[in-house]
Order: sequence, then structure tokens, then C-alpha cells
Amino acid sequence: MNELRLDLSNCYGIQRMNTSIDYSNNNVAIIYAPNGTMKSSLAKTFEAIRDNKPVEERVFGFRSSCSIVDEHNTNITPESIIVINPFDENAYENQGMLMANDELRKKYMVIHKTIEEKKQNLYNLIKEKLKYSSRSSFDVKSVMLKDWNKSIKEEYMCLEEISNLMHDLDWTCSLNEDELDYNALFNDKVYSMITTGKTSELIEEYEKKYNELVDKSLYMQRGIIDHNNYGNISNSLSSNGFFAANNEITLNAKDGSTAVVLKNQKELDDLIKTEKEQVLNTKEIKDIFEKINKAISKNKDTQAFNDFLQKHQGIIVEYKDIDRFKKKVWVKTFACYESLLQELIAEYKKAQEDLKNLREIAKNETTDWKRAIDLFKERFYVPFVIEPANQDDVILNQDLPSFRYIFSDNRGEKEIGKNNLLEVLSTGEKRAYYILNMIFQILVAQKEGREKLLVLDDVSESFDYKNKYAIIEYISDIAEYINSNGQKNFNILLLTHNFDFYRTVASRITKPGNSYIAFSDSGDIILEKGQYTKNIFTNYKKRLSNGNCDNIVVASIPFVRNLIEYTEGCSNPEYLTLTSVLHYKDNTQAISLKNIQDIFNTYWCKNSNLSFANGRETELIYDMIMVEADKIVNVEKLEIESKLILSMAIRLKAEKYMRERILSDVPNGNDIINDIYSGNNQSAWMIKAYREHINDGVMNTLELVAMITPENIHLNSFMFEPILDMSLRHLYDLYQTVKGFSA
Repeated sequence: MNELRLDLSNCYGIQRMNTSIDYSNNNVAIIYAPNGTMKSSLAKTFEAIRDNKPVEERVFGFRSSCSIVDEHNTNITPESIIVINPFDENAYENQGMLMANDELRKKYMVIHKTIEEKKQNLYNLIKEKLKYSSRSSFDVKSVMLKDWNKSIKEEYMCLEEISNLMHDLDWTCSLNEDELDYNALFNDKVYSMITTGKTSELIEEYEKKYNELVDKSLYMQRGIIDHNNYGNISNSLSSNGFFAANNEITLNAKDGSTAVVLKNQKELDDLIKTEKEQVLNTKEIKDIFEKINKAISKNKDTQAFNDFLQKHQGIIVEYKDIDRFKKKVWVKTFACYESLLQELIAEYKKAQEDLKNLREIAKNETTDWKRAIDLFKERFYVPFVIEPANQDDVILNQDLPSFRYIFSDNRGEKEIGKNNLLEVLSTGEKRAYYILNMIFQILVAQKEGREKLLVLDDVSESFDYKNKYAIIEYISDIAEYINSNGQKNFNILLLTHNFDFYRTVASRITKPGNSYIAFSDSGDIILEKGQYTKNIFTNYKKRLSNGNCDNIVVASIPFVRNLIEYTEGCSNPEYLTLTSVLHYKDNTQAISLKNIQDIFNTYWCKNSNLSFANGRETELIYDMIMVEADKIVNVEKLEIESKLILSMAIRLKAEKYMRERILSDVPNGNDIINDIYSGNNQSAWMIKAYREHINDGVMNTLELVAMITPENIHLNSFMFEPILDMSLRHLYDLYQTVKGFSA
């Protein structure tokens, strides 16, 4: 990709942005954006595209429009975007790839796929047998494990237990195959009514009476064999050809009083029917059953259960232990597909031996995961070591990676949990920990071998300088990653509101055409190329040497004043002269342009012999400041010199106004002003005095002047984010206001 074209409207905090980023000569671009301009909103826009989610405007609900294409007008695809947010602790998706030896993974996948397909086919049949449609959300695995009180890892243990109970008479279910309706039998409402309240008491009463009647039967014995068991025996004998082979059975009365010989299935079924009716058709049982019927028929959610009981009154006793009854139904259902279950279990057991061998190999693998951690250790200074704790599971089972954290200092080493680790680390050290996530994601993308757009959102924030420069060097390395075709893997877009980071990246990695400063003009996000990537005052000195530039003369005064302060101290006469240019004092309107030229040549441009005052030596610098301020128009621009000039003019006019009002309106005004001039922080003390003695309608504006202008005027060659972040229009409006009340 040689160009990234963005046409955005109402994308999170971005109202409008129509611009392009040139990657034709360099695959790294950086955007410096003041807080609240566009940085986070642009990152969120890329995240939405990556995640196949709609881009939004979340405050006013305006319709969003988003077009991000390359030079061929081809849309940037979700899979080609990586967005790195250093504070995203959950950025582990696809990191398992890093630990995946391809050959081992393929062997594992063949084994795993075969078993999973067999298991899923069986579960689909079970789901259908339990009267659920294929579109139903009923999940055989999760419900089965819940009913058998098993964990996910005990799935096959559960299946084997079910298999072992299929031919155990104590676990026989009297329902036929076509009667296995799980929802009707066990939905949440049924379970609640059966296990609590009146219904539970009635079922207990029913079971008690049922057992009493079974005890009176000649051929049924409580807890051993009842009509349900006999019914199952009858079906089993018939299906296995017992009676067809002219066999007969003899039933002995449990008290030894009599015996009966049954020669065919009909005789056996008739006896079972008679015994069943002697129990279920008694008045006592019918009365209790009717009470149960009334209790459960009141709720529509139990209607299907009620209808079921009308046809299968005999299963009521099963609900005395409903959890056991659930298991019986599962055993009955799986028994319908016994051969498939046995085949699945056998194949699973065989696979475990194969997987065990693969895991042993996997434990000894040195993979990209280790390379990522080694790279992290080499580049970043942190007081802890991270080691993978489950490498074999990540390789084979696609588990998410987990780690061991070993903290170390002069007291020794100790393994601690992740949460405890984060509690003892500094903010900068936490950032380094989060950068490990970035390394993982980039190695994953590199492994894929496809071109990617890598968006890095403030990855250097809160780093100490050592780690900040380490990340810059790492970004430089990433920019050189190539795929098997010799093409660079990544086009990188760095977003930052740290000016030092911006300028360092611009000087070390990007080219002038790939460094941008963003600002907002009436809702439009504009990117200016190549601004302020080098020492701005070197540029100012060059411009002053080439000719008269009054705006640069004015804009350079704060820097030269700071330069004198650093080298000569605050008592230096020239320092005090420039202080009178920045603060309104008795001599402010007496300082000439020649005074400024001499100071510049003495302390700053020693070898340049500046001559901007020649022919106009007596012109006053105060007047020049106001002339240059009046030239500035109400158009949003980045120009630092314009913002400096407005800031200086605002404070001078504000202080002049306050001074004149205090002297004219306050009885001891002269003493107040002299006291203010004798100390430091003139603006702050003058505003305090104005608030105490006058405090009129301009007070809010004066407070704003005190808040904004100091940050803009006290600057040096490497720290001027405050003035870059300040809106020129904001300063322009404030200047016009101050002019209005100080006229």
C-alpha cells in the first residue's frame, strides 16, 4: 500500500476528516494530535473496521460515514488492520499461534477433528431424541455435565459413566424411546415445583403410599423390582427371542405362597398390568395423584409435564429423586445409540495416548513465543521476568496463554500472581508489561506473512526515557520486517499526543512527508506535514539572519529570556529587560527594538550579527508586539509564532489594564503595584489584587488570561506542547476581548 486515504464523517469524536497519508517513500507515519482533537477517535474507527462493527457517533447520534481505502480505492479489510492500545490487557487473541509448531498442530488437529466430529454427530442425535429441534439453543454437552455434576474437563468421564450404567437394572428408565421429552420432564419450573413447597410434600406422600401397596403385591418388591422393571424385562425378553424359542418363566411369590408359569409375552404383560392396576388404581393413590395434578396444572410452564403424567402416572415415584431420574433419562437416551457411544469412547482413549506423546514433544519446543519474551527482555527494563506456563496446551489445545511472573530486586526473586504483580509495578513498568502484548500481536501478524496496517495509539505514554526510546527502536525494526516475497510486512501509523515522542520518531524513522500535526478547524481535522520536527529556534535564527521578520523577532523573545535565565540567572540586566517585555512594568513601553537586537546578538545569535533594528532603532518593541498581534486573522493554524505573539499581547494588555485600574481606583494603588513589582509571579499577584479591590465584570476573562498565557510564554526548544495544543482561534478571541475592555 502506497497511500492511505481517509474520508470520515461523524466517526466517534471526528466530525469531518478528508485527508491522505503517503506511504510511497516510507512505511512509517506519525500524527501528533492535541488531546481531544482526533487521536483516540481515529484509533476507535480502525478498531471498528477491524472488528466488523459499525462506526458510530455516540454523543448526538449523527449518521456516520467512513471510507478508508488505498491508492487503488480498495477498502482496507478488517483482517489487514492491527490496532495496539498499550492498556488493553485482553489483547491475547490468536497469540496461541506463536507457540504452535505447525507439524505438531496438524497432527493434533487430525486427532481432535475426528473425535469432535463423532461426538457432535452423537450429540445431534441425542438432542433430537430429547425432542429438541436442530435450531434450539439446547446444548447437550452443557446440560448433561450439569445434570451429572461434572466439569467441562470431565466430559468423557461422564460419557463413560453413562455407558457403564446402561445395563444396570437400578438405572433403568421405564419410559419408551419416543417418550424422552426432556423439556416436559425437567424444565426449570417443573424442577422448582417438584423440589420445593406443596408439590414436594405430595410426591413424598405418594411415594410412601406407593411403597406400602408394592409391599402388599405378590410379585413386586420395593427397591428391587416393580411394574416398571417387569415391563423392561418383558421388552428385553421379547426383543431377544426368548418366548419365540418356546421358553417359559416361573415367577415365585415373594412370600413363597405360590408360583406362576408364564409361557409367552402376553401372559407376562397381563400379569404386570394386573399388578400395576392393584397399585395405581387404588383410591388412596388416585386421591394423591389428583392433588398433584391440581398443584401442577396451575402454571402454563408445567402444562406439558401435567399432560405427560396423565399418561405415565407410574413415573411420579421417580420424582422423589428428580436428579437421579434425570440421569436415568440420559442413560436411556444414550442407550438408543449405544454402539456410537462405545465407538466414541474407544477412539477417545486411543487418542489420549497419541496426544500424550505430542505434548511431551511440545514441552521441548523453542518457538516464537520464547522469541517474543526474549525480545521483550532485551529491549525493556522491568523488574520482573515473564515465562510461559502452559506452552504445550497452547500448542495443541489452542488454550489462551498463561504466564509465570517472577519479581526480582536486591532482596531476591519471588513468583507472584499477575494481579499482585500489577499492584507493585510503577505506571511506566505496567506500560512495559502491556508492550509485551504488542510484541505478541506483531509476531502473529508477521507469521501470517500478509501486508498489515499497524495502528499504534500512544504506545510510549508513561514510559520512562529508557523504555520510551526502546519502543522507538522496536518500531524502527518492525518497519523493516519483510515477508517471503521481500516486501515489507507493515505500514505503520503512530498516533501520539507526546510531542517529544513525535519529534524523536520524525527525526529517526519517518521522512518529512510522513510526519503530521493534527488540528481542528470548525470541525474539520487538518493534517499539516513536517511541522516542528527539528529545533524551532534554529529555524527562527536562520530566518532572522536572512532578513527582517518582525513576527519572528517577537516570537523569539520568550526563548532568549529563558536562555539568559539558564546561563546567567534571574538577576541579569538583560533578563530583566526581556521580563519587562513579557510583563507590563514601568519601562515596558520604553524598550526599543535596538535593545532587543543587542540582547539577541549577545546571548543567542553571537555569530550572526543580526540587523533587524537597523534604520529603526528607536521603534518600541511593545508597539511591534501589538502590530503583529493585530495582523493575525481568525483562521486556525499551527504556527507557534502566531500563538506566542497573541499570548504576549494578551498578557501585556491585561496587566496594563489591571495596573491602570488599581492605580486609579484603589486608594493605596501605588503601594500595591510597587509591592507586586518587587516580587515574582507578577500576573498572579496582580489578578489577586484586582479581585480583592475591584472584582468587576472582566474578572472571568482575567482568570482565563492567568490560566492560559504562562504555559505559552515560558517555553524552550523541547517543551512546547501547551502552545501547540492551544487553539489559535481561542487565543484570537481572548485577545479581542482583552482589547475591548482595555481600550
